[in-house]
Amino acid sequence: SGSGTLQPFRWPLGPAGFIGIGAGFGHRFAIALALYSPFSSNLSMPEGASTRYQLVSMDLNHLAPTVGLAIHATDSIQIGVAPSFIFPTAHLVFKERPLGSASEDPATAATYDLATQGILVPAYILSVGAQYRRGRFSLGISYTSAPLGTGGMLNLPLENAHIQLGSAAGGGDLCASTNPNCLAGQMSYRLPSIYNLGATWQATKNWSVTGIARWVRYGAHDKIVILLSGPPGQTALGSSIPDHVVLYRGFQDSFDLRGRVVWENKQVRVGGTLRLETSAVPAANVNAAAIDGTKLEPSVAFEMRIWRQIRMSAGYAFLWMFPVDTGTSVFDPSAASTCASTGGDLSTAACQARMNGQARPSAAGTYHQWRQTLSVITTFAF
Repeated sequence: SGSGTLQPFRWPLGPAGFIGIGAGFGHRFAIALALYSPFSSNLSMPEGASTRYQLVSMDLNHLAPTVGLAIHATDSIQIGVAPSFIFPTAHLVFKERPLGSASEDPATAATYDLATQGILVPAYILSVGAQYRRGRFSLGISYTSAPLGTGGMLNLPLENAHIQLGSAAGGGDLCASTNPNCLAGQMSYRLPSIYNLGATWQATKNWSVTGIARWVRYGAHDKIVILLSGPPGQTALGSSIPDHVVLYRGFQDSFDLRGRVVWENKQVRVGGTLRLETSAVPAANVNAAAIDGTKLEPSVAFEMRIWRQIRMSAGYAFLWMFPVDTGTSVFDPSAASTCASTGGDLSTAACQARMNGQARPSAAGTYHQWRQTLSVITTFAF
């Protein structure tokens, strides 16, 4: 069990943090600049918890400066495009048992502390969309790509890599004190693409009803692959300490359905939304570092014009996840010892499981989750 608080007031911008500015040019064009984080993951597990072989802590963030251009093609049709740079940062800490080890003894496990350093070469994503409006009805569709040119893959250099040996191996850093930065590495994983479809019916002057469907291709984020290398004189890495580590995710695509009712006049806007989202993690793949299930989330929001150019809005949402029961887990800790007994024969199912990152403690059990979200938004219009 665990609890935590996430807030966007951090640098780089975290989940839900967004800064944007835009302007219109005549009746046909508008341009906007924004800075936000489209994908983030921030988890920290208690020291000594059984999750140590899956994760101790994770901080993956992706800062995205974006330029958006909208064009009023006709009175009824608008189209838009928004290319973005993605500047990723990462910091992962987890434990890994030595190669050939037949037990999960914390005294023999090595602690991997891996992080990027400085500004990395950015990746690129592209968002495109269109809106059709006729009378009281409007329809919109949009698509956001995964990183372009790499099959959705991000490859991050790990310039700040350390491996702490277990107490049974004498403890201390794998690198000698005379060469504390002897390790270098690379982390690879995929980001999802996103599809959105929405429609609004203006029932009366003050009332409107909106439906939104979203498809997130989480199935692309199947694993995090880590490769490490050291100087020629470093004999432990690759022989007793793994230099190729896989953190298995096995996510699946997620679908999000929303229904929204809004009442508004010139000064006030009030809305209520009900959202249903399917799980991004199959029940058999659930572990303490990735818990998800079908979720139901009602929310309310209130917006008021404070001054002619300033609007303030606040919202509250309560998310409840249907209980998830993990019976047969894809994780099997005995696969590590079975693989070791075969001498690391990759043709065996046990060694395949270890190579895929599934030779870790099982997470069988029943999981529950709920979350509250409070948002505050300020809009300035000139």
